[in-house]
Amino acid sequence: MTSEQQPSISVVVCTHAWRRASLVVDCVASVLANSVQPAELVVVVDGNPDLRVHLAGEFPAAVTLLDSDGAGVSEARNSGLARVGADLVAFIDDDATAQPDWLAELLAAFAAVPAAAAVGGRILPAWEAPGGWLPDELLWVVGCTYAGHPEGPQPIGRPIGANMAFRSDALRQAGGFPREFGPSGPALKSHSNEEIVTALAVRRLCGDDAIWYWPTAVVRHFVPASRLRWRYLVERCLAEGRSKADVRRLHGAASMRYDRGYLVHTLLPAIRRYAARGVAGDPTAASSVLVAGSGLLLTAAGYGTRSLGRLAGRRRAR
Repeated sequence: MTSEQQPSISVVVCTHAWRRASLVVDCVASVLANSVQPAELVVVVDGNPDLRVHLAGEFPAAVTLLDSDGAGVSEARNSGLARVGADLVAFIDDDATAQPDWLAELLAAFAAVPAAAAVGGRILPAWEAPGGWLPDELLWVVGCTYAGHPEGPQPIGRPIGANMAFRSDALRQAGGFPREFGPSGPALKSHSNEEIVTALAVRRLCGDDAIWYWPTAVVRHFVPASRLRWRYLVERCLAEGRSKADVRRLHGAASMRYDRGYLVHTLLPAIRRYAARGVAGDPTAASSVLVAGSGLLLTAAGYGTRSLGRLAGRRRAR
């Protein structure tokens, strides 16, 4: 490829559940409606052959359907990565839809930052029900770009999985996505933080500033009403804490640098601001204190119980 040629870009979408069948159809349609057409559009179906057969009747011939080579989203993404041959590979969640210039903006990011090995885009919530219950600082709970995240183009620690792209060779050399992390099975969010581990490997290989945020590469992420309930917040935050404990155990304290920054510079100051406004009589702020504080405590509880459980297991093994 000469410097004048635009790199090719493929798109991988991973899906697994019947409840998302109509959403993945909308996702694929939005990618195909982009101003830049992908070199390949691969939909990987994880552990659901009947769904793959159904989707074969819903997609045009240009879409490649695959069964995953393993189980869980990381294995599904790796199956898609193994199939594509383009210079770049973009990943979008099956319950997200791409803006018409999504691929054009991802290409613009790699052109503007030749040293970038990966790019993360902006993820806006598409609420099924009113979403004001969740403070903006906790939009990561529903897989969206949250308050406190960088706003302009700049290096970041890792992308958010619903909207990210990589130089294909760099991602392969980094080992792809870790099978021990990422959602797997019927639970809505049984595990997470596969992006942290992948990003650590990419940055070790390509440099600390190898991953960039590009806010004009936008997707809209569907947020069902079921994710705006206390039960989901509890399960999601506990899973996040457990996953972070596993990341730290396997990759060291430095792997939590970004998360410590988020806690100190975003979440704790937001809780203080909401508390001050709540004391002044703002009922919305009082609710935000409760939700944000609960998110913090639940994540810490998941982290702590996982860490203590590992420690107790090592002591028993002695």
